[in-house]
Formats: sequence, C-alpha cells, structure tokens
Amino acid sequence: MKLIINLNRASAIVLALLLLVAGCVQPGTASFQADSATLARWQNTFDGLRDMTPTWGKQGVTEFKTSLDFDVPMVMLDVRTEQEWQAGIIKNALLININELPKPANLARLPEDRDAVIGVYCSGGYRSTLALALLHQLGYKNVISMEGGMDSWLRAGYPVTSKP
Repeated sequence: MKLIINLNRASAIVLALLLLVAGCVQPGTASFQADSATLARWQNTFDGLRDMTPTWGKQGVTEFKTSLDFDVPMVMLDVRTEQEWQAGIIKNALLININELPKPANLARLPEDRDAVIGVYCSGGYRSTLALALLHQLGYKNVISMEGGMDSWLRAGYPVTSKP
C-alpha cells in the first residue's frame, strides 16, 4: 500500500511539473489552459510512463557504456543529489539535481537542439524517469533513462570519476 501511495504522490508531482513547464498552469493559480498539441504531448508522456514499456525511453547500462565507448554524441545528465555525486559520476556528466532541473538557469544548461541525445541517470532509475518525462515535455525527442541507474553501472564494474 505504501508503494501505491508513493507512486500516486510521485505521479502528482510529475504532473504538476509537466503542467508548469508546458505553460498550462501558472504557479499560484488554478487556471489551466492548453492547446490540443500540448495535451496530446502530455498524454503521450503519461501513457509511456504508466505503461513503462521496455522500448519507451529506457536503455540498459551496457548500451550506455557502449555508446560512450564509441563516442556516440550524447549528453549524460546526472540528476542525483550533490551528496551522491561525491561518491562518483560518469565521466563528463552534466550534474543537475532532479529538484533543480525545472529552474530556468538549469534548463538553459541543456542542449538547444531538441534532437540531441540525452542519457539521464540517477541511483536506481526512478528520478531519471521523472527527468525523462520533464525533458520530453520540453520537446526533447531523444531522452533515454539508464535502467537501474548508477547502482547498475557500479554493479557492472564500469568506471566513475570524481565530481568536477
């Protein structure tokens, strides 16, 4: 029962973030205005999150590592906390805590090209899935959440570097 409550709370938080970022709701108001394209984009994101189908925005650590080894152009986005970063990060990762991601200054750090590949990770995969949804709502088409997060990366024995 606690898991269901936590997921419902998380869903509500994601929905609120998505609506704020999409411009459908203004902070401190109860007004909701969205055009059909925004609503369709939101529904697509919601359906993908709800179903969590293996092909929708998720990829294993082996595939991430292979992409990095072959220099596939990808922005690695680490959405963990500063304390977690101290234990190590994936080389060249962009560090933005999930709680700070929706802020304009941090959104400005993301690629301007909405077709850029963004590989996002956290510790276990939950926060990176939230980031995936947020970035999808911002129009990024190639966001991939690393399945199992940093925990799986470390279990696989892949290298980490210290926080810059």
